[in-house]
Amino acid sequence: MKTLTLIPALLLAATLTASAQNTTATRWSLQRCIEHAKANNLEVRMRQVEVDRQELTLHTARSKRLPSLSAGASQQWSFGRSASAADNTYQVQTTSSTAWSLSSDVPLFTGFEIPNEIAAARLDLMALAADLQKTRENMEITVTSAYLQVLFDKELLGVAENKLALSRTQLDRTRKMHDAGRASEAQIYETEAQVAADELSTVQATNDLRIATLTLTQLLELPSPEGFDVEPPTEADTSFLLARRPDDIYRTALTTRAAVRAEELRLQSSEKQVRVAQSALYPSLSFGASYNNAFYHIYNKPNTPFANQIRDNRGLGLGFNLRIPIFNRFATRNSIRSARLGLRNQELQLENTKKALYKDIQQAYYSALSAAERYRSATAAWQSAEKAFTFTGDRFENGRATTYEYNEAKTNLIKALSDRTQAKYEFLLRKKILEFYEQQ
Repeated sequence: MKTLTLIPALLLAATLTASAQNTTATRWSLQRCIEHAKANNLEVRMRQVEVDRQELTLHTARSKRLPSLSAGASQQWSFGRSASAADNTYQVQTTSSTAWSLSSDVPLFTGFEIPNEIAAARLDLMALAADLQKTRENMEITVTSAYLQVLFDKELLGVAENKLALSRTQLDRTRKMHDAGRASEAQIYETEAQVAADELSTVQATNDLRIATLTLTQLLELPSPEGFDVEPPTEADTSFLLARRPDDIYRTALTTRAAVRAEELRLQSSEKQVRVAQSALYPSLSFGASYNNAFYHIYNKPNTPFANQIRDNRGLGLGFNLRIPIFNRFATRNSIRSARLGLRNQELQLENTKKALYKDIQQAYYSALSAAERYRSATAAWQSAEKAFTFTGDRFENGRATTYEYNEAKTNLIKALSDRTQAKYEFLLRKKILEFYEQQ
């Protein structure tokens, strides 16, 4: 007689122990999932490649301070009338000449272009590193959402399975009552239809769990969802602790969020780019050195020995090169204006990022408050539905309630439990998002 009245407790136990059904699976905690995704997700790895590429750009900018060194060589043949290398007279002859050279130059002053390029490249590298951190932070939210979806679907599956077991128990009891003349054949058909509907709900809940698990494992870049399981949340996770106000969280986030830091660094880089463009207004000075030599050979005639030619034909050169810009068809002016527009655009981008951050924090805060209230209300509704179902179950056992009344009470209990489960995981997600913005 007490079997039906124990069902509410069994349903609640199902939601708390659903994760224990797969005893052979490897259970992952939320923190383990997040750390694994940060290390292995393809989007994170692509961001790391961008950082590595920018490091090469910075190295290239630094190398502009070094001297350049180049070498050249040529081999020529001449047939017919040509100038003689010996006395510079024109003769009909066949000659060959071999020449080689070595040159080097080093920038001494470039209008501060090189140091500003280095500073801009360094700031761009730091901005890309912040972008990498932002991608990891976003991955934390994405993985948390997928993780909680798995937990939610697991609990719904537990509810569906126990609802199915309850309907089957009710079907057996209705058949016994029919055999005793206390229930009609229509009640059996009605209960069988309920069992079939519950079986369909269980199949759907199973598929939902499979899809949620697959989504999470794909985020983690795991080869297969087979053998994968997650740990359920602790009771502390569902506590209602929203101590700080949105403005306080925002002030903290301004100094800790990678998205804001990346845009601030890009703003500083844009300032350096303006100075790079302005460097074209200044004179530039470089120092150069060169060495060249040649060997000449006239066929069918006596030639100066190779060693003598190498000694006599060599040439050395040293010099300074000064370039003073006067007019280059407004190219420098337009370049400076373009750099300043880029700076202004970056200022607006930074302001937009800060405003978006403030809006996100406000939405996260009030969404968490709303989710907490829904969780409280859903818990109260579930407790009331549990009492109503227990009362109706006692009346049904004693023959004082109809099958319709019993099914209605059961449906209300299942709906209340499902609403409570949904509200709980909605609150957990909103709370995690708010904690994400509160991180120091």
